[in-house]
Amino acid sequence: MKLQQLQVLVAVVEQGGIRAAARALHLSQAAVTKSMRLLEEEAAVPLLLRRSRGVDLTEAGSRLLARARVITRQVALARDDLRQAAGEDAGTVRLGVTPMVTLAGLGEAFRWFRQRYQDVQVELIEGLMARVLPGLRAGTLDIAVVAADVGELGGDEFQRQRILQASQRIVVREGHPVLADPNPGALTELEWIFTQPIAGGQQPRIDAMFALAGVDPPRRIILCETLAAMTLMRHSDAVSLFPSPLLGHPESRGIVEINPCPFRPCDVELLLLTRPDVPLTPAAAYLSHCLIRCTELVQASTSPARESGG
Repeated sequence: MKLQQLQVLVAVVEQGGIRAAARALHLSQAAVTKSMRLLEEEAAVPLLLRRSRGVDLTEAGSRLLARARVITRQVALARDDLRQAAGEDAGTVRLGVTPMVTLAGLGEAFRWFRQRYQDVQVELIEGLMARVLPGLRAGTLDIAVVAADVGELGGDEFQRQRILQASQRIVVREGHPVLADPNPGALTELEWIFTQPIAGGQQPRIDAMFALAGVDPPRRIILCETLAAMTLMRHSDAVSLFPSPLLGHPESRGIVEINPCPFRPCDVELLLLTRPDVPLTPAAAYLSHCLIRCTELVQASTSPARESGG
């Protein structure tokens, strides 16, 4: 298999067809078609199913695509690494971040990064661990910053650097009736919003939080992303669990912690993850540094306010 053939496969899938891939690669349609034909001959199995509105992958095509993405990305990173080490301002950094970082530090980190690298392209996806870890695992992301319950992310699959550890708070909208009498039974009768899937490693910690208070877990639960959770909180009587750095942020206006609270949720860790077998380019390493420093500064600047308010 040739590198160009793998690059063509990735482009055909990502662009949705032969014609679009040819435009993206600045090749003729005939050249792209020939490259795919030779790749299928080398693989000895069909890789694509041609449709009237594009292409679909066969099972074999899906398996090869996963490896092709890793290979083509690593070649691109090797080029970026050499160019940046020689002082060029070029290349791409792909980053996955948890919403907690988006709201508390990403903007300042990006501003710092741009002071050094004006032309390096930054590609960013936002999401919880279930969304960003597959990208890091597959090599389509260079860095992931995730929030996890303390001790939740074990093993040696990723290289981990802890940025901070934050408490979590039980929160409701301003003026919620339960603020006058936050007893455990009344709280568990309400609807709860979680921004982490309460399955796998999450479920025992959630159950333990309620068990320690002597009540059963809530029956009504909504699972959603962070910004959706904030919107729902402001317009309902639902209860939620928020990392403390998000409280007091402009995006969390109208949302307050229950104090005193009968529940003691687990702390969360903010972790910067990379693949141990893939060195970061200079630009990716500097972006990691900016993210770590800005998040630490945000944490330091908000800690006194939280303590005085708690």
